[in-house]
Amino acid sequence: MNNRVLTAVMAATCLLSAGCKGEGKADDRTQAEEMYARICELTKAYTSRLETAPDSTDWAAECSEFEEKLDKISFSYPPDTDLLLTEGQNDTIYVLMQEYAKVRNRRVRGLRYPDAEADTLAVADSVSEAGAADVGESTGG
Repeated sequence: MNNRVLTAVMAATCLLSAGCKGEGKADDRTQAEEMYARICELTKAYTSRLETAPDSTDWAAECSEFEEKLDKISFSYPPDTDLLLTEGQNDTIYVLMQEYAKVRNRRVRGLRYPDAEADTLAVADSVSEAGAADVGESTGG
């Protein structure tokens, strides 16, 4: 009789714990959805803000602020919440981050070379090529 009661209690405990575990995963998934929405919104907003930053000081402040806010979002959720994102959500975040990086890099190029078009920037080092041509002429080559 004691064995039957003990077995019934153990079975009930297993069923209850399994049920609770499933609810926790659903709650985690809700947090992952919320985190995804916040990251997407933040990334889109700061991509737009970088495009319109009037000078290097504002641009640098926008970049720093974006990184800080992204960290705050990441650390405001339990560990491994990002692992619950779907493949599509991860792909979307990746594409948004690529767009942010593209805008950031384009603005860096614009700040470093304000009068040059992106297509006119030399890929090779023109100073060393010119120096090599001068050396060849002076040695009779």
